[in-house]
Amino acid sequence: MYGKVKRLRERGKRLSDREIGAAPAVEGSLTLAMVGATLVLEVKPANTQVGTPLLPSLYEARLTTMHNGGMLFKGEERPQGNDGPAYVQEWSVRTELR
Repeated sequence: MYGKVKRLRERGKRLSDREIGAAPAVEGSLTLAMVGATLVLEVKPANTQVGTPLLPSLYEARLTTMHNGGMLFKGEERPQGNDGPAYVQEWSVRTELR
């Protein structure tokens, strides 16, 4: 699915509405997959399943709200190589037909 993604938290702390509104959206293909027993949501460049994610992956991703072409996912963001703490993260996703 193609969509525009905005991260709503920084290191677990919720951003203000002004900060969220001012941040550019990341556009790409979203994939939700089971990796072992963990749901992992990623956004990659459009029309590809290969390559580096455009944002850090969202682990234990759960759809919390869905309305009018928009969705809110909540999960945790982990550092590369799982070195360091994981933080709560939320993604606001706006979908578009392509």
